[in-house]
Amino acid sequence: MQPIAYVYADDTTHSLTDLGAAHQALCAAPPSPSETGMLLHTCQRIEWYAVAESLPPTLALLGQSQMFGQRSALIRLAQIAAGCRSLIPGERFIHRQVQEAGLRLLPGHPLYTVTRDALALASRAREEFGLFARTDYSDLPGLFLTGSSTTPQQLLVIGGGMLARAVAAAPPHGYSRVVVMTRGPRKLRRLVEGLGNVTVVRYPSLGTALAGQTYDTVIATTNVHGEYREYVREAITGPRSGRVLDLCCTPALTDRPDQYHHLYDPDVLGVLADANASMAGRALQARQWIDQNVEVRV
Repeated sequence: MQPIAYVYADDTTHSLTDLGAAHQALCAAPPSPSETGMLLHTCQRIEWYAVAESLPPTLALLGQSQMFGQRSALIRLAQIAAGCRSLIPGERFIHRQVQEAGLRLLPGHPLYTVTRDALALASRAREEFGLFARTDYSDLPGLFLTGSSTTPQQLLVIGGGMLARAVAAAPPHGYSRVVVMTRGPRKLRRLVEGLGNVTVVRYPSLGTALAGQTYDTVIATTNVHGEYREYVREAITGPRSGRVLDLCCTPALTDRPDQYHHLYDPDVLGVLADANASMAGRALQARQWIDQNVEVRV
């Protein structure tokens, strides 16, 4: 196995706002698969793993923290996939995000085995220490939005990815129906088939779907660019719009409407920290366990 070098920018080197903006830009214009490296980017990190000297495909990583060695790369990827290095210890989505980064590797890529082994080690660590978040990103709507018990409300979910689907499938108490606005409704309709209270639409059909009734909104998308940003703005500032919880990695709007909370607001981060305080020790134990149990293939 060739030596591995990796560079990274995460919440130890950058602000969450800067990382979120870089992640959003990469989602809007993803680089092509590389023959030498693997790019992993989430709201909290951007990382480049390579088996040969090559520049990262994003300027956000130039001149950032750099480390070398197959063992250290395997340990880091496993710790990330297990949720040991996450803002929410044991978050549920990160394992899938590392897996999807690996799936973007070209066939026969030398990093394939490293990624596969890291994911397997991460799964073992999660089970060993019960490293599953008490309150995850998809649970936040239940803490900041609750429908009226006397007047059932609608919930508008903006997005079509893992987080949006999780919120739509298990909306907070008190919402009688969910409307999901996304760019690609056809695929999402298949994924939510069987959820009778969920309606999936593009923006032009949003008004009809909401039927002139009041609604609260969860923004659960990463790519809010160009014309779509205006669609989002109109949706959450309309006369029937109520509370807004923005889980986008950067605020969807620069001018915030009333009753608007963003993921990185101090009160939201405080709720997450308090809810998951008991997981911090498990995350540390899992990190140490991964370091002790990693096996490097030769």
